[in-house]
Amino acid sequence: MVRVALILFVLTIAAVVVSWQFDLLENPFARPPAPPPVPALLSALASGDEETVLAALAVEGVDLQVLDDAGRPPLQLAAINGFVAASEALIARGADLHGATADGATPLLLALQHARDARLPTLLLNAGADPTVVNAAGEGTAEAIARNPALRGTVLALRIQELVERPFIAGWPSLYVSPVPGATLSSRAAHWPNANRAYRNGRHEGFDFYDGAVSGGTTITYGTPIVAVAAGVAIRVDHDYVEMDRATYDRIIAEARASLSTPEAILDMLRGRQVWIEHPGGFVTRYAHLADIPANLQVGDAVNQGQEVGTTGNSGTIDGVLGTREDPHPHVEIWSGATFLGQGLEPEAIFALAGQLFGQRAMPPRWGP
Repeated sequence: MVRVALILFVLTIAAVVVSWQFDLLENPFARPPAPPPVPALLSALASGDEETVLAALAVEGVDLQVLDDAGRPPLQLAAINGFVAASEALIARGADLHGATADGATPLLLALQHARDARLPTLLLNAGADPTVVNAAGEGTAEAIARNPALRGTVLALRIQELVERPFIAGWPSLYVSPVPGATLSSRAAHWPNANRAYRNGRHEGFDFYDGAVSGGTTITYGTPIVAVAAGVAIRVDHDYVEMDRATYDRIIAEARASLSTPEAILDMLRGRQVWIEHPGGFVTRYAHLADIPANLQVGDAVNQGQEVGTTGNSGTIDGVLGTREDPHPHVEIWSGATFLGQGLEPEAIFALAGQLFGQRAMPPRWGP
């Protein structure tokens, strides 16, 4: 009898242990499971220290899709914290500019709600964020600014109000400034991108700023400063540029005319002395025909919006080749990948797109061919 009882006891214990193992019964002796480890990037963002966030972003393989307990990805959290450098690093790593949380909040909407100045919203708009988005409650960027006393009445607020009143052209940025301070774009569509350039059998790829064709009271002469339209990093700086001679110029023009369109290598020579800047969102601006470049500007340098990057000249043109200072004009191109702003577009569409980038104050009051 005792043996039977012992066997039954052992079988009972074994059944209970098996039930614990298969979660059929709650194990009163089991330790509660440890909470899953918080990803390093989320921990860094929760710390409130931007340097810690930048260090976490520098780790190979960091997960940019990770969500916090409220379902917010890293870029939204950086926007809430007002982290400009971390947001820029996240965008450079491919973070979704237009990703929205469950309530419809995008990084731009969150930045406008929490920003203490215009730097972070400007960064997001320069990178291509859509200023016309609204959250689940139907509130957009204008409402977000209206609730933020640090931004109400600023130039940023005025530019955003302009943007929300017009269709937003996705894939291109906004909140750029004129490369010639105080000047509008040219009133002549022949000075815009995609205009025909019969002399070299090609198309114009940028905006030309000629004295007498721009409004705003600015006089453009040889040596007029040219500024960066947005913050970024210098990726080309032609300090060692040497002007081509007349024989070289004539040869490449003849070669261009014999081609179906101007070869890129020739087009690059015709741009003369240049500075290129890469901006958030991967956009690149090219500043051409420069007379001079600040000596302290080097490849890899951070460039602020409105910082001088060169002076107006005529390098790469026939006038520059002849050694004169005739016909100086800034030439500025905006690129997204292999596409220049205005490529394949009619003037009306280019005008609308330029208004999105540079704002309505930078647009000529009227324009024609």
